[in-house]
Amino acid sequence: MKELIILKDKRRIKSMSEVEAFENDNNLKLPNDFKEFIVKHEGCRPVAEQSYYWVDHETYFELNQILYLRKSELGGASIEAILRGHIENGIEGFIPFAIDSGGWDYNVSVNSETYGQVWVNKFNSGEEETMDYVAPSFNEFINNLKADE
Repeated sequence: MKELIILKDKRRIKSMSEVEAFENDNNLKLPNDFKEFIVKHEGCRPVAEQSYYWVDHETYFELNQILYLRKSELGGASIEAILRGHIENGIEGFIPFAIDSGGWDYNVSVNSETYGQVWVNKFNSGEEETMDYVAPSFNEFINNLKADE
């Protein structure tokens, strides 16, 4: 998987067992590349002079922050909190992992028909269906992120 240039001093989890506990707590089966990414990059942001974005067919998606795994009194957007919001809003089978600067969340699908694909939740777009397809796999999404030059 592509190595991202990001600030790593904000991570809270230290091992795969913490991600596996999250999986068990939420009755999930997450893609392995996704779990490895979370262990390595949880809570991180691109360095100040660096941004990452995905461009596909003139659609631009910017990656601003990788989410923390769990909610914490220390603050910060988390997979756990956004996942609860998804459930409350009837969005199932999409596990958030990052947000853009406007707050839209990037998700990996755990639904059988779209398992491993990346989708974005455009929750405040005014569209009835807020989940929008981005990439065929998590690994492809990460590997094809472009860096500002």
